[in-house]
Amino acid sequence: MPLSIRQPAAPRYRGRQDVAKSPQSQSQASWRVALTFDVEHHDRPAHPDGTRLVLRTLAERDVVATHFIQGRWAQAYPDLARDLARQGHLIGNHSHHHTPMTWLSPKGLAKDVRQAEQAVRRATGHDPRPWFRCPYGDGADDPEVLAALDRLGYRDVGWQVDTFDWRAKATGPQVVRTVIEQATAHGDGAVVLFHPWTPATGRAMPQIIDGLRAAGARFVRLDELR
Repeated sequence: MPLSIRQPAAPRYRGRQDVAKSPQSQSQASWRVALTFDVEHHDRPAHPDGTRLVLRTLAERDVVATHFIQGRWAQAYPDLARDLARQGHLIGNHSHHHTPMTWLSPKGLAKDVRQAEQAVRRATGHDPRPWFRCPYGDGADDPEVLAALDRLGYRDVGWQVDTFDWRAKATGPQVVRTVIEQATAHGDGAVVLFHPWTPATGRAMPQIIDGLRAAGARFVRLDELR
């Protein structure tokens, strides 16, 4: 059955300063960075095995992260979704159809979020609540969307650093530079947005991890920022 649509709007990514906002002096011994990944079906040129490559890099460098998993993706790749959870990463909900939340009626939104929750739980064995990320960041500043998510047991999580890795012309060096410069400038509690299906992210991840560690960063899951 098609989802109920409330209003059309052009989806776009919206960065927000809603998690661990306080900056930290780089003279301090260590500061926290949360690497977060929107694990979803891609709609642009993609790395054929990007998510597995990112997962392998995180494991090799002993890094924990947070993965917001689209329900339909979890249904398509249950073994890989299970591996994300088995390696100790935090699991969140990234909707079922990856439809902008402001396009949905209250009933349609609730149905979409619950479908995703069920799919993610089946695949990973983990309840993704309360972690949710609105597709494209759409709805993150909409009181009705946020209230609907709250009723379902979720809170939306934004980011301070947008890698723009989803752009067709994004390159590994560009993503490395963006993350290291902006995460370092923000300091403690920087939340970084990635898309593991992009070619640029897989290429950039080893240098990002090594570069941030050299700058004193410590990698944490989102639940360690509160």
